[in-house]
Amino acid sequence: MSLRLIISFIVFVLLTVYFTFLNPGEIEIRLTQSITLPIPVTVFLLGSVLIGALLTSVFTGFHQIKSSLQAFLKTRSWQNQTRRQKKCEQLYQKAENAIAGEHRDKAFSFLNKTLDEDPNHVSSLILLGDLYREKGKLEQALEKHQKAVNLDRENVRALQGLAEDYATAGKPNKSIEALKQARQLEPDSLAILRKLREAYRKQGAWNLVLQIQKSILSQVSTTEDREREKEYSGQIAYLRGCELLQQQQMEPAYSEFKRAIREYPPSPPPYIQLGDLYQQNGDLKAAIKIWKSGYDNTGSHICLLRLRAAYQQMQKPDEIIKLYREAIQRSRNSEKETLVLTLAEFYLNHGQKEEAMKTLWDISSPSIPAHLLLVKAHQDNNEMEKADLVIRSALQKVNTSLSRFVCRECNKEFEQWTAVCPECQAWNSFDTALNHSL
Repeated sequence: MSLRLIISFIVFVLLTVYFTFLNPGEIEIRLTQSITLPIPVTVFLLGSVLIGALLTSVFTGFHQIKSSLQAFLKTRSWQNQTRRQKKCEQLYQKAENAIAGEHRDKAFSFLNKTLDEDPNHVSSLILLGDLYREKGKLEQALEKHQKAVNLDRENVRALQGLAEDYATAGKPNKSIEALKQARQLEPDSLAILRKLREAYRKQGAWNLVLQIQKSILSQVSTTEDREREKEYSGQIAYLRGCELLQQQQMEPAYSEFKRAIREYPPSPPPYIQLGDLYQQNGDLKAAIKIWKSGYDNTGSHICLLRLRAAYQQMQKPDEIIKLYREAIQRSRNSEKETLVLTLAEFYLNHGQKEEAMKTLWDISSPSIPAHLLLVKAHQDNNEMEKADLVIRSALQKVNTSLSRFVCRECNKEFEQWTAVCPECQAWNSFDTALNHSL
């Protein structure tokens, strides 16, 4: 019994005592027209109080029973829901494990069972949509991802899945719309920004691409990511320049290629393209300047070849020799030998056999092609004994190279063959040093 009910009962008892004291007589209660029942006032009042208390108890008990029943039903429903949620999570976990194990069919089965238990299980809808897209079933993928979005409009994964579906289906505008919604939820997500950037790039919306790129550059934190994004900024400018070039907008194209160089100096393509443009327009001096800058900043052999062709066109062999000598001084290992061979071949073609042989003999550990070129130089110079000596040296190198092995993946050299590279763990990557050098 509640405190309020007890207090009310005490008040009624006190009132009964009070009215009984003031009215000690009886009252008559007519049961019919002829039958009356005389009852003392005290009894009447107490009876009224008791009846009221009894009715109150009955109604209170009914309310408690009703509340207890509702609580029981609610608890039962919660237990069923919890049990169903637990089962769904277990099935979903099995689906993820199946995907990790490359068992897509099992994953489909587990996800469908999850949705049988709970048709509105958002995570299962998203993952099932991804699997459908992988299988090329875009209608089913769109259906699952759209349902997931409808159930949870703030689910970034669902929006990204939907955007990917639309992109695969060739509907870039809808893909961009989904990505923009995802970006509103996660403005700093690099994954979303990069996908949105790529979507705009495919549409040729370069101004929007640049806006997104600025946002990405402001978000990246590591040095590696920043370098990668700077390189991408250079690519954007380069691609924009190529598009302008196709549209015969020459001056804007020049500007974009120059901007590409500023954005990321270590990238060769803008130097090569810009130099080609200057050459096509008759400004070979400007082209040479750009290609030189390109070689200095990137070490690109394409720039070197462009410079060689330009100097040949200008009939300046001394400049070619100077160019390659400087390149040899700054180069290393196999790159250095390649440059030496190129220079030696140039000497031979211009009748400078002594310079060619001297250049080749300067190679500390010449490769087979270097030996062959040196043999040719001695033979052309009627120095058969020296040619024979070089041939013997080449044969010795062949024998040595056949007994040593090089990993094609990490370029490390080993004396013993093995199926797995001890250095980089690559499988079946060993080749003879001779084949690797050719």
